[in-house]
Amino acid sequence: MEWLLDSAKLEEWQRVSPTGLFSAVTTNPLLIQRAGMDVSLERYSKLTDLALELGFEHIQLQVFGDDWRQTAEKILQISEHTLVKIPATEAGLALAKQLNCPQRTTLTGVYAIRMGAMAERLGLRYVAPYYARLVESDRDADAVFAGLRSVCRNTGILVASLRNIQQFEYLLTQGHRCFTLPGALLDDLLEDPMTLAAVTQFEQAAARSTD
Repeated sequence: MEWLLDSAKLEEWQRVSPTGLFSAVTTNPLLIQRAGMDVSLERYSKLTDLALELGFEHIQLQVFGDDWRQTAEKILQISEHTLVKIPATEAGLALAKQLNCPQRTTLTGVYAIRMGAMAERLGLRYVAPYYARLVESDRDADAVFAGLRSVCRNTGILVASLRNIQQFEYLLTQGHRCFTLPGALLDDLLEDPMTLAAVTQFEQAAARSTD
């Protein structure tokens, strides 16, 4: 099982790093912008350094700008621990082939079974389907995800776009093993009110026994 943190916020990276639950981080220009930072290759380099310092195995960075190929090549040059995320468009597929680094490539923005088959055909390391966005569309999210499980035998299905912890738990029961989780779900992921209540009872009992 593999979990990645989908975030550009250092405090969220620092929060999960000690738990050992997340093997890597992934981010994109929108998340970086929302975190109040500029989107640039220099920023990507700094984020990579921080991720590796915190013990993450790798960081996934998305292409941007007018020249995706140049950006992708720069991302791959930052470190041997960077992976490049490329949108599942015709241009993106051509770029994934041109880069010839399948084990350092994730096909992202995936909404159809055929896109998973494309990633499998190219031998890419991950394909990232957006679950919540599919649920909120007129497409059958469960059918798409079942199809992806069928066609992706070597390419990892990196489940993305989760709105709540219930969606995460549901997909776990459906056999998915690889997830990217947003920082907004960390509270619900890491704590449960019933567990916290039990801990309070334990501590109260211990305190009474020492009175």
